[in-house]
Amino acid sequence: MRGGFPATAIDGRRVRFAASALGLGLGLAPAPRAGADAGAELPPATDLHADGRLAAARKLPIVILFSLPGCPYCEIVRRSHLAPMLRDPQQSRRALIRQVDIDGDHAVVGFAGEPTTHARIARAHEVRAAPVVAFWDGAGKPIAEPLKGMLLADFYSAYLEAALATAESKLR
Repeated sequence: MRGGFPATAIDGRRVRFAASALGLGLGLAPAPRAGADAGAELPPATDLHADGRLAAARKLPIVILFSLPGCPYCEIVRRSHLAPMLRDPQQSRRALIRQVDIDGDHAVVGFAGEPTTHARIARAHEVRAAPVVAFWDGAGKPIAEPLKGMLLADFYSAYLEAALATAESKLR
């Protein structure tokens, strides 16, 4: 864990915001309404088996944002860091980016071709708080240290770039 990191924690099905509980005034705007910025949408994980084959063929890391609906820190990571990567032609060729709702029952084909859900993927990778950005190879194996929480907002881009560079170097 680097720096202070406000993260959204899960307690059963209840969601609480750690930064609010600690009384931290971070000057963050509330999470936007659903659909408020279509440019901030990330493709949900639906077929990790197919994504894995494509990533392996292209020697790309798979970047997964583990998120929760309504999580303001997840929205910052999505809107300010990952969605801009998808919109930039050069950056979008560096990784396959997907999103997993850590308590969602959305159907997914897992890396081995098995049927699963977003929540089961999160549990299998011991993701209990959001946001978490994970870096995997085409087989679903971690290839860089995940970014847990929002870390320090001023340095988040640098943390993301360093982790992505580590993931890319392991695939060469």
